[in-house]
Amino acid sequence: MENSKATFERTQSLRAFAIAQGASGIEIIKNPHTGKNFAKLKGVDITMRIAEKVGTDLNQDLSVSWFIPENGDASWMLHQTGTSNVVADLDFSADLSKV
Repeated sequence: MENSKATFERTQSLRAFAIAQGASGIEIIKNPHTGKNFAKLKGVDITMRIAEKVGTDLNQDLSVSWFIPENGDASWMLHQTGTSNVVADLDFSADLSKV
């Protein structure tokens, strides 16, 4: 479980992140020594932690953030896209030509 004092920065969709990095896909790999899973972008040398809630359920609704734990090394983390900390929202996706 992530520490409450940890921070998430540079958050973007998994798809946008993978395209920006030049990756052709993503795979989940199990570390045989620890038994923990991690994600690796195909075609590039980028690995990521996986949030517990993601498990092995890969889908395009996931996000990637630069994860900085209170103690330990920072790294990329694959996690669910959430809005639990959003305090306000404004949607610009409506057809503005009708305004």
